Amino acid sequence: MQNDNIPASRAPNGGTDRDRMSYSSEPSPTQARWLRLHKYFYLPRLLAPQERRKAFFLALIFVSFGVFFAGRLYVRFTVPVPAVGGTYREGLLKPPRTINPVYAFANDTDRDIAKLVFSRLVTYDGNGNPILDLAENYEVSPDGKIYTVALRKNAFWHDGKKVTADDVVFTVKTIQNPAYKSPFIANWQGVQVEKVDEYAIRFTLRAPYSPFLENLTVGILPKHLWEGVQPEQAVLHELNTKPVGSGPYRFDRFVQERDGSITEYRLSRNPDYYRGGPYISKIVFAFYASFETLLADWRKGRIDGFNPLSKNIEEELNADKFTLFTAETPRVFGVFFNPQKSEVLADKNVRTAIAAAIPRDSITNYILGNASPRRSPFPLFYGSTGTTSRDTLAFDIEAAASALTRAGFKDEDNDGIREKKETKREGKKTVEKITPLSLTLTTSDWPDLLRAAEVIQQNLGAVGIDVAIEGKPISDLESSVIRPRNFQILLFGQAYGYEPDPFIFWHSSQTKDPGLNIVSFNDKTADKILEEIRTIPDRDEREKRLDALENRLNQELLMLPLFAEYYLYVLPKSVQGASIKFISLPSDRFNDITSWYIDTKRVLK
Repeated sequence: MQNDNIPASRAPNGGTDRDRMSYSSEPSPTQARWLRLHKYFYLPRLLAPQERRKAFFLALIFVSFGVFFAGRLYVRFTVPVPAVGGTYREGLLKPPRTINPVYAFANDTDRDIAKLVFSRLVTYDGNGNPILDLAENYEVSPDGKIYTVALRKNAFWHDGKKVTADDVVFTVKTIQNPAYKSPFIANWQGVQVEKVDEYAIRFTLRAPYSPFLENLTVGILPKHLWEGVQPEQAVLHELNTKPVGSGPYRFDRFVQERDGSITEYRLSRNPDYYRGGPYISKIVFAFYASFETLLADWRKGRIDGFNPLSKNIEEELNADKFTLFTAETPRVFGVFFNPQKSEVLADKNVRTAIAAAIPRDSITNYILGNASPRRSPFPLFYGSTGTTSRDTLAFDIEAAASALTRAGFKDEDNDGIREKKETKREGKKTVEKITPLSLTLTTSDWPDLLRAAEVIQQNLGAVGIDVAIEGKPISDLESSVIRPRNFQILLFGQAYGYEPDPFIFWHSSQTKDPGLNIVSFNDKTADKILEEIRTIPDRDEREKRLDALENRLNQELLMLPLFAEYYLYVLPKSVQGASIKFISLPSDRFNDITSWYIDTKRVLK
């Protein structure tokens, strides 16, 4: 018998036992949904085996169509865009030495890495057009003598410090200081640089200089790191191999052998780069002692690309795997004569004979393939046709032989080599001196140049000139041949800028290192013309002065122009976004590096 007077015990939740029993006997909404779904798991058991198979295939078709249409919608309403990621590995023929924009002119590898690590006020895109870099804008005075540059305020060094006008002024004054021996010093002679405010600089020129904008492509150094370094310590300073810049990539690390030589150099993207990008996370440079070992690693897939690229490698390139870029360059290759190292070459008749015996068209068309013949020592200028009307030294074997005979060289012993017999008085004796017509042709060990040298050797041999070929690695060529002017005949190239300025190559003030007047050309008339070219803004007038300069150079014939080179560069298809149509130096292949990408992601249209 129930006693209604006995109170019900309280449930833990505050209800009564009756309440608790009532609560636990009904499933919650979540439990109810689960129970309803759970019934469907038993559905296959209710079907016959054949019905189960049909149901399975119907479900599979339904899911497949769902995935297919979802994918179609995803592709239709999204587009692929560059994403951060990936590593690009490139092979080079020489390790870095001085990654410093004040010195990086003489070494291709130094220039390559400096291009990626350091920023500049102005740079050029892949089409050769000037674009602003650290500069936000600039103004030129009506008389063309004053350039005022305003800096971006969001540029930082890789160590976090701000880039300011002090850094720009410091860099220019470092170049102008003779104690640093910068190869750019000639470009900055007579230029006054001053700080206007924290983010503005003024350059004052003594006279108008039309190519001055290209001066502003020099990389900027961080003053706070370099101002305490003395000039005599600068070249060997640790910052030259572990640089701190403000460019799109920053130093990561390098790998060294036991002898101290660098075999690999790694850069990582700068996430704080002010112009956006870059996309590729890491760039790795691997260094090789020879082109053969470099090529072997490329064929094995250990590197993605390499520099320089020879034309004969093009046939190995699979169009499905690689993209080949052919860029125009303002680089003119020629044969340079050094009379100071050879008495034979002091005779202009000999130089004329050599020039007439070299088949420029054959070298270009059949040996190189990636070049065009040049009759002028200068690159093609805007509006220039590049015709052969300037050519006064056409290929002519008979003319070459006649010139050698006039110089007194004859092959009297019929051994195929001409000699010159002279009698001289030495005290009371008369001495007969026999000078064989033997010369050394020095060039790079780059395969294309070696083949061109062999053609020159064969053709000069046909007129009685014995030629020995000396091929050297680029680093040795620069340090032991070009800088000390240690050659008789040199087959090499002169690299001009986007606005060609021949001053550094032909002015008499540039005959000593770091100048590049390697044949010691000294002509007052030519000096005056070279100085005028730098002050004339009108291109037509500059062209007239260049014609006059070319006539002076032809009269002396210390250089025979051969060909203008196309720059060949290969990238794997995995690297996208590159545009390389016109470059001044090989390092300019990285002008638009911030647009290169390997990885992608999809975003809504």
